[in-house]
Amino acid sequence: MLESEFDWSEGKRGSFSWLDYVVFGGMLVLSLAIGIFYAVRSRKKSNDEFLLGSSSLTCFPVSMSLLASYISAILVLGGPSEAYYHGVQWWVICIGQVALPVAAVVFMPFFYELRLTSIYEYLELRYSSRLVRFVAGGMFVIQMLLYQAVVIYAPALALASVSDFPLWASVISVGLIASVYTAIGGLKAVVWTDVLQLFILIAGLFAIIIKGLYDMGGFGPVWDIAVKHDRAGPQIFTYGFYPLQRHTVANIAISSIVGKLSQYACTQTTVQRYASMKSLTHAYASIFLVMPFFILLISLTMVAGIVMFATYEGCDPLAAGLITKKDQILPFYVMDRLSSIPGLPGLFVACIFSGALSTISSGVNSQAAVTWEDVFSRRPSCAKLSKTSQAWITKFLALGYGVLAMGLAFLAGHMGGVLQAAIAVTSSVAGPMLACFIMALFLPFTNYKGASAALIVGTAVALGFSFGATALGIKPELLPTPTDACPANITLPSPPDVPPVRLSRLEDLEDPAYPTSTVPSGRSRGVRVERTLVHKWVRWSLPDPNKVTARVKAHSYNNKLSTQF
Repeated sequence: MLESEFDWSEGKRGSFSWLDYVVFGGMLVLSLAIGIFYAVRSRKKSNDEFLLGSSSLTCFPVSMSLLASYISAILVLGGPSEAYYHGVQWWVICIGQVALPVAAVVFMPFFYELRLTSIYEYLELRYSSRLVRFVAGGMFVIQMLLYQAVVIYAPALALASVSDFPLWASVISVGLIASVYTAIGGLKAVVWTDVLQLFILIAGLFAIIIKGLYDMGGFGPVWDIAVKHDRAGPQIFTYGFYPLQRHTVANIAISSIVGKLSQYACTQTTVQRYASMKSLTHAYASIFLVMPFFILLISLTMVAGIVMFATYEGCDPLAAGLITKKDQILPFYVMDRLSSIPGLPGLFVACIFSGALSTISSGVNSQAAVTWEDVFSRRPSCAKLSKTSQAWITKFLALGYGVLAMGLAFLAGHMGGVLQAAIAVTSSVAGPMLACFIMALFLPFTNYKGASAALIVGTAVALGFSFGATALGIKPELLPTPTDACPANITLPSPPDVPPVRLSRLEDLEDPAYPTSTVPSGRSRGVRVERTLVHKWVRWSLPDPNKVTARVKAHSYNNKLSTQF
């Protein structure tokens, strides 16, 4: 293990310099300035400008915004932690990018042609029912609120635990600034701040890796140490599909493909971006540009993880009691190893906050769009308002959602299980939502009852799996982290009296038999489905309305003749 500059036994660690605050504050000021700029330019514009950017955006900024919307601070902290404590097998998540061409070819052109501000309006048009629209839209708003609370609170907690940056300052900085620039600047402000924040995030990861590799003498020693301790190399990959095993190549690949297809095919945040594009060609390009940048980001987090592991080989900070959670390893490393260079800790904090800001801003803008279109726009009193007044209502909705997410983040500090619950809810919605839209697009005979039941029952089953592990107290097994090289003046914590439940100890679950059920809801029962509301690949299964009309006329009485009888 490389010797630290600080005495761990006395709890000493690096602190922020004035330059760190300048770097971090500069990112916040730039983000807010972008919002103010677009607020001034579009102060008299309508909701079309606020929510869709007047459909004038190009492929590159939208592509970076799409990526930034789903690359949160949780990934920046969790990715390196995953590589450190479980190995780089999680890099297989990049296989999920094969879903993006499918989304680009199959789903995106269909929704682009509809030009809907709220994607859930399509479900009402398709099923001739507002029920499924409200169910889907409500699930989106709730899961986004919970996810935003996690995005704000988790990195703030990790940062506060290993640095002198207070938790309340982190929560307020992220929640308030993202809400303000989104509320005043609209979608264009969200997109361009996402671009800024994404490149700050990439710069922060590169800085961590470059400094670590320099200290370790290059990538070769880092890789050798990672292979030696089963953090890297071909031997770490587990094959086969085992639902109860935390990670296998098949498990990761399947979940990432389904997740990415759901994100880029039928999520409000994504489809709203498609509608903001100036042409279909730009919409296609925006999806394909995501792929290389996503792979780059995942690779950077994995490399950062094994760099940290090589640095602390023989004295893991978690096993030594210097940190209490594995997600604190990256902030600890930064304050322990990078604080000697003024500005680098500030760049790291800017990197973490950039991931949080981009996710929050995209979320509140999409939530405001869904709430306005699905609830307020249908009210006669709101429909009569001027376009400028309607835009102001939507801006206040965006600000309100941001403040609510910030409040939930503070509440998370007093509710131990809320973080796990939020993550479970957000991940449990993706599959059922994708299934609902696939039913609507490719199964013309399905009805609103089946679609609503699929959403509710599917999400309930997924939540059962997620909370089942929590209820049993199952925790993922960490790879061995030796402490034989720790300084002699460190008192190592004693092992817990009651060891955590590991999946390998649950012998009764080796061959589980999960109950399955179906929800019969009948066919469309005479409700006419418009051919334009199903995918062009299955329109042949529906009667041509022109031919139907011609047939009706051919078999009906002539009005003049019928009066003679």
